[in-house]
Amino acid sequence: MTLDQYNEAIKGILAEQQKIAQSTAQLAMSGQANPTNPEFSRLMTSQWALVQQMAKLNTDLMLGVMTPKK
Repeated sequence: MTLDQYNEAIKGILAEQQKIAQSTAQLAMSGQANPTNPEFSRLMTSQWALVQQMAKLNTDLMLGVMTPKK
């Protein structure tokens, strides 16, 4: 993975997190942001998966698993 690919992947993750934040805010305003709501649980599961993806990308970056730009 090149640094450009890393940056694009992070941008995609951040965009998806923004969508999740907006959906979560809507649920919160309607009083439905609680663990018993399946939609809220789905959003939190998606958020956790994105956090894990970002952590892996950051670890790869720190360990130098990037390839030079061609």
